[in-house]
Amino acid sequence: MFFPAVSHAEMVEVMRGAAAVVNSSKSEGMCGSLLEAMAVGTPTLSRAVSGNLELILHRQTGLLYSSPAECVALGKELLGADGALRLSLTKHACRYVEEHHSAALEKRVFSRALALLHPPAKRGGVKVDDLILAA
Repeated sequence: MFFPAVSHAEMVEVMRGAAAVVNSSKSEGMCGSLLEAMAVGTPTLSRAVSGNLELILHRQTGLLYSSPAECVALGKELLGADGALRLSLTKHACRYVEEHHSAALEKRVFSRALALLHPPAKRGGVKVDDLILAA
């Protein structure tokens, strides 16, 4: 399905209403769309490549596949009648994102890095939060 360009807020709503977010990349870094889907409670079905393996624990925080046939089989299982798998995946995925990739955690880590790169003496009175906003 193709969606025309939409705002971030609209994309969150599209993700929230989706049956799943599928990532079929043959290589991946830290996949932002998977993190966003996990954060809003949409299950993920992702190719088992390095970046996705860092985010997804198979059958805990999402589903991982190695072949198109496995993707189809897992997709059918995910869309199964009782919804138990979907509920379990989204619960654990939301918790994982909150514990390891939340905006608050990212801000703390980024603030520490900026503080090391730009010690107070070199900032000329500029607060770390102002540097974050300018970045």
